[in-house]
Amino acid sequence: VVSTQSTGLSLGLRVSLSTAMACVCIGSVFGNLLVFISLIRERPLPNAAVQLIFRHLSLANFLLAIVGEPLVVFSLAFGRWVWGENMRYFEAFWVTTFGLLSMMILALISFEQYSRFVKQKQLRTVQVAFLMSGIYLLALIFGVSPLLGWCGYGPEGYGVSNSLLWNDLTDNAASYIVTIMIVGYFCPLTIIMYCYRSIYNLVQTQSNVAVVRTLVSVNVTSLTVNRNHSLLVQERQLATTITFVILSFFFAWTPYVVVNLLNMFTPWVVQHKILATIPALFAKSSTLWWIIIYSMMDKRIKKACRKTCEHFQRSFRIWYFSS
Repeated sequence: VVSTQSTGLSLGLRVSLSTAMACVCIGSVFGNLLVFISLIRERPLPNAAVQLIFRHLSLANFLLAIVGEPLVVFSLAFGRWVWGENMRYFEAFWVTTFGLLSMMILALISFEQYSRFVKQKQLRTVQVAFLMSGIYLLALIFGVSPLLGWCGYGPEGYGVSNSLLWNDLTDNAASYIVTIMIVGYFCPLTIIMYCYRSIYNLVQTQSNVAVVRTLVSVNVTSLTVNRNHSLLVQERQLATTITFVILSFFFAWTPYVVVNLLNMFTPWVVQHKILATIPALFAKSSTLWWIIIYSMMDKRIKKACRKTCEHFQRSFRIWYFSS
């Protein structure tokens, strides 16, 4: 069964939104796949535990992008959901499960960095594997629950994408929505902000101590100057990373959370469907923002990706000219 009901999207809006989502989809699929392969081939990160976390992050974002986003892109292009009613439930399940998975892995990355820099304790691979197993299980439980009767899935906005039944005000649906908001948004956000704030304070304190030692020292050696400069550069880079991480988190998910919270208590969002559609598309674009910030801004992963691209380029040339 294919849905033929018109959504009311104008041609210009359909073209612009489908084009934007297509760009996000392509960037997310190839970007996350490139990072995943580079992490396996080059092993650029310092230890096995960190490698494992980043592999799962890139894999989760890749699976979310390659399955969930093309369905929305084609539906936007046609101006209606074209995949049938059963696929509505699948798309909503897939996006919910892997969206939660990506956000919780993001929080785990923040906790790993906090443990390594602040507590001076590196997480072991066994510990990371245990935490990852819990994250997968938790995301799967929340993804399957609406299919089993705890809340439910359905169209959102203009009907070109699918999510939870946010405007269902029954006790059953409200309990699920409140729980998933806490687990999938507020808890990861709190962990991220606390961990990076602690790391930033630590780096700032170390930089201030180094500067004070330099000022009271009679003989300032070039080694001391270089160390102080390195600490200051490290502080600026860390502050930039923190800013991008927090802003991207708010940028991708906060509009979606706010709109859906309003959707629970007022019919205003239902009456203005564009208000539900645009934030949903922004949230789906999170697969691209994470990979840019955590991977492309990291010199080690960036170098590994460049080597992987050069490897595939050489392999393609050998295959092409040999054939």
